[in-house]
Amino acid sequence: MLERCESIGSCLRPLESVIRLLSHQYTVSLVLLSGRTDGSLRYSQIREGLAKEAEASISDSTLSRTLSELVDLGILSRKSFDEIPPHVEYSLTDSGRDLFHILEDLGVWSREQCHLGQLKIPSHGHGLGG
Repeated sequence: MLERCESIGSCLRPLESVIRLLSHQYTVSLVLLSGRTDGSLRYSQIREGLAKEAEASISDSTLSRTLSELVDLGILSRKSFDEIPPHVEYSLTDSGRDLFHILEDLGVWSREQCHLGQLKIPSHGHGLGG
């Protein structure tokens, strides 16, 4: 396990990069959806899962772009199957699985803080984990 940051500066850039990544629409929902699944998910399962679990209506172009970004960043892995019909499956990498656990813990913390009245979140925010 990594040691804690020696100074704010030693963690600031990586932390800001991760926060920017997480602020992209659907990123948190995709990581949580993928983490709550044993194994991998097909594109259609991801699309259906987002619609059901996160109440998110996402265009194919946005979903494809977001999945590609998460693959490029090492959060998701993508495996192509040369079958008839061909298909693609996505699953969390080890880093993605670590991020999933952190997001779950953050979700529990935020829910508890809201319940206690310590954290004020606008009521229009929703998504997986709530």
